[in-house]
This record gives sequence, C-alpha cells and structure tokens, in this order.
Amino acid sequence: MSAGKDFFDLEGKTALVTGASSGFGRSFAETLADAGADVVISARNGERLTETEEMLKKTGRKVLKIVGDMSNPEDVSRMMDETVSRFGALHIAVNNAGILTKPVRFHEMPFEEWNQVISVNLTGVFLCMQREIAVMLHQTKGGSIINISSVLGLVGLDPDLNPRVNYIASKHGVIGLTRQGAVEYAENGIRVNAMAPAWHSGTSLAKARSDIQTMEEQARREERMLARTPMKRRGRLDELQGMLLFLASDASSYTTGQVFVSDGGWTAH
Repeated sequence: MSAGKDFFDLEGKTALVTGASSGFGRSFAETLADAGADVVISARNGERLTETEEMLKKTGRKVLKIVGDMSNPEDVSRMMDETVSRFGALHIAVNNAGILTKPVRFHEMPFEEWNQVISVNLTGVFLCMQREIAVMLHQTKGGSIINISSVLGLVGLDPDLNPRVNYIASKHGVIGLTRQGAVEYAENGIRVNAMAPAWHSGTSLAKARSDIQTMEEQARREERMLARTPMKRRGRLDELQGMLLFLASDASSYTTGQVFVSDGGWTAH
C-alpha cells in the first residue's frame, strides 16, 4: 500500500449489517456508510429498520433494506440474493443480529428459550457466514466478515450478575465459527474476525433487558457490574467505530481469526 493511502476508506465497497434496526447494528451501518460504503441493512423489525434506512440515506450512500429473520435459512438466502442482485458483490459483512431471554439459573433454563437464543445468535451467524463466504469466494479480493460476539464469549458471569447460559454459550460459539472460518478461507482472501463488546449504553439488548427486569434489579446489577469494571463506566456505541473500521478496511489486511475486546478492562483481571 502506498504511503498516505487512507486505509479506512470504504468507497466502492458494499457492506451488510444484520440486526441493524437499532443499537450496535444501526451504529455499525452508519459508521460504514460514513466511510463510503453502500450498505445493506437487515432486521426483523421493519418499522425500526426503516428508521435506520432514513438515517443512512442522509449520508448519500446507497441503501438496501431487507426485513428478515437470520435464524431462517430462506430469509438469509433471500437477503444474499437481493444483495448480489442490487450491488453485484459483498465486500464487508457484519453479523450482529442477536437476542436474549430473561435471566435464570443454568439448571432452570427452559429448553425453548435455549433453542430460541441459539437459533438466532449462533445458527443465524452460521447461516449468514455460509452465504457470505459463497459470494466472497467468487470475488478477486475476497472480503471481510466481522462477527459480533461478546465479552461473555470469552468468560462466564457471576451468578449475582444474572447470567443466561444460552446467551453465553451462543457467544462462545460465535468465536468458534470465527476462528474456523478464518482458518478455512484465509487463502481465498476472506478474513473473519470477531468483536467482543462488554456493556455498552444504547444497545437493543440493553433495552430488551429493561423489558424483563425491574428497575431495582437493573440498578443492583448495574452497581455490581461497574464495581468490577476497571474503567468504572459503560462503553459508548461510538467507542466501537474505530474497531469496526479497522476490521472492515484494508488497515487490517493481515488480520484474521482474531477477537477484539472492548470491555473497559473487564477481562484484564
């Protein structure tokens, strides 16, 4: 690469972001569009996805909105077919769609809730990666796949912080998919990395948590969580923008199979 090249320029690239109706996904889509990429956005909630679409149009980039459930193979196939039909290629894929359920102890986890989370958070990433890789294999320069795991894909969580074994297992699994995909397709120019955020404000999962816990439960959990975070605060959505651009762009051209953590020091001790 020549000196002075803007490594983070995504002009001429097509990016896909799943779970883009709010939170991380919406922020990721805006970041990629601001860097010059045309963006395909997908989520189950069509109304909120339209809000994201209107925000992205203000950047001047092309936007394709696709309502779909990433745990449904037919929806994933339709999403990829529409992406290629509209843009002809896929250079960047951010597999972000995810859900959680109410906190219960490991031995009390209902089988239905286990399957619900695994189907979206893990099987959904598997299905998306399969189709994304199939498209990227036909491209001269491959592409970059960025899977959104979690700090809880690296460690367990103390019982007093309301762990959910289905969520934790799914996010550990995403890291496994990331590493295996990286190893199998590195020679094809396809890079696969993962981002592992901890507790960030403004996410859709934070909103979901507020819907299933009382204010008192949330406050108690927040106090305990921050006490164990060296930076003593939550992260902000914008604090993931640089990490995302690094992984999406030529700046990380020799980086694959890695997990990038943003946790305020949580896993440092």
